[in-house]
Amino acid sequence: MGVFIMAQGFVWRGIVEGFYGKPWTHDERMSMVSFMSEIGMNAYIYAPKDDPYHRQRWRAPYPEDLLARLSELASHARKHGITFIFAVSPGLSLRYSDRRDQDALIAKLKAMYDAGVRAFALLYDDIPAELRHEEDRKAFNDLASAQVSFTNAVYARLKGLSAQTSLMICPTQYCGDPSTEYVRKIGTGLDPAIDVMWTGPVVCSKELTLEHTRTVAESLRRSVTYWDNYPVNDGPMKAELHIGPYTGRSPYLPEAARGVFLNPMNQAEASKIPLAAAARYLENPAQYDPRSAWEDAVARILGRDALGACALFADACAISPLHPDDPPGITAALDRARKRAEAGKLAEAAGILSSYMLEMKASAAMLRGNPNRKFVEEVKPWLDEFSSWAEIGLQAAKLIQMAEAYIAASGAGSRIARVLRGLPILRTRSRLTRMLARSLRFKTRACGNTVLHLGLDVLRRVS
Repeated sequence: MGVFIMAQGFVWRGIVEGFYGKPWTHDERMSMVSFMSEIGMNAYIYAPKDDPYHRQRWRAPYPEDLLARLSELASHARKHGITFIFAVSPGLSLRYSDRRDQDALIAKLKAMYDAGVRAFALLYDDIPAELRHEEDRKAFNDLASAQVSFTNAVYARLKGLSAQTSLMICPTQYCGDPSTEYVRKIGTGLDPAIDVMWTGPVVCSKELTLEHTRTVAESLRRSVTYWDNYPVNDGPMKAELHIGPYTGRSPYLPEAARGVFLNPMNQAEASKIPLAAAARYLENPAQYDPRSAWEDAVARILGRDALGACALFADACAISPLHPDDPPGITAALDRARKRAEAGKLAEAAGILSSYMLEMKASAAMLRGNPNRKFVEEVKPWLDEFSSWAEIGLQAAKLIQMAEAYIAASGAGSRIARVLRGLPILRTRSRLTRMLARSLRFKTRACGNTVLHLGLDVLRRVS
């Protein structure tokens, strides 16, 4: 059908600041744009959900001080070879048939056009999937028809300002089955020059395959522009820290995808690790190696000396859309300890457990002393609870060791002697119980449920 062309790489290689929660500061954005230039990215979409002038109060012009900051950011991006894409999310209250709303949006975009911006985006995501205003229901058959009409009109007016302007949209259905009537109408009706964003099979996709991408491209009648929801950790994921490798993206994706914009975390500095790793994929998908790219990213952000410590910490924080299971490294270590215990080799089990937990403590201490103080500040909640789980694991190992010693000496001495030997075990068991109870109030998902389940298992067996 010829709706997309073969490509060696992505046209768009960037990020979309599109998360919910506290937006980045101006300084964080300026730093990120400079960083993007260093790692080979080329586009930044300004779209923080909780900027009121972006979404809730989209009709209102930006106050002068905020507009000045956006203008400075756009200028900074140009100087660093980054396309600054200014986005508005009007869908919550937009009246598609009302010329006054179209004029209000154009005025919003024109203010950024006057600041030198030439790339824009309309985001219709996370809004009701039907027309809500009576005048729109009279003017259009459905939501797709309304959005096509409004978007094409806005695009024509932008082109009236300059032929250099561009526009992309995020549709209301942005993932899942691309064969729906809504998606097909968007693809058929939109001006072919308008890019359309998509997140994949689900909102936060574990994998992006060429097969799925081609199917989406067929429905949209254009190459796909991915809004990739990694490493974002907003909403129900706010207890997670996504600093692990960028995985699950087909090396052949450029054959049907025009670009990829990663949606980062609220933690701007910590986001730089997965973003730097992903930049290697965006630059050369066919040669991309997730592990080596991640290690180079850690070395860039924290220094190569921090690689071992960060690897252990990142494993503990592995739970993410790309890796929904418990952390693999710590899970494997605890499984080894369990197998030794089940074989009756309690001392060996305690040794395996103690060794891993001491490595965790040492890693936490090393990362706390890292010169990148911004990173350390951002990840402190996860780092603190990572350390606390290490202490719990050490307490469990101590209880196992004491149980092993008690069993070895259980036949010797009087009944009173045996009771006295058991008292330290009871005290250690009581302390582990209290530590596990406190862990129920932890706010992060560091270590998942691995150490919790191990501690409960030890308590059941040593009673």
